[in-house]
Amino acid sequence: MSSRAIGKVLASIVAVLAAAGLTLASVIALVLGTIRSLGLQSLPLRILAIAADFVLGTVLLVGCIYLATRLAVLFLGVGGGEFPSFAVDDSSPEVRSSRSSKS
Repeated sequence: MSSRAIGKVLASIVAVLAAAGLTLASVIALVLGTIRSLGLQSLPLRILAIAADFVLGTVLLVGCIYLATRLAVLFLGVGGGEFPSFAVDDSSPEVRSSRSSKS
C-alpha cells in the first residue's frame, strides 16, 4: 500500500472515532441536561429548561450526523459524480398522455 492510502485509512479511522466520540459526548450532555432540568423546582423554569434542552440536544445530534457524513464524503471522495437519470416508467399517466397525443 502506498503512504497516501495508509494516510487515508488512518484519517478515516480517526474521523469515525471522533464522530462516535462527539455523538456519545452529545448524548451524555443531553441526558445530564435533562436530569438537571427535571430537578428544578419552579414549573415555568423547568418547562423552559426542558424546551431548551430539547432544542440544543437536537441541534447537537443533527450537527454530529452532519459532521460524520461530511467527513465520510470528504475522505471517501464520493459526491463529485453526476446523478444518474431516472428510468422512464411506461405505466405513468404522463407517458401515456404524451404517446396518445403523438398518434
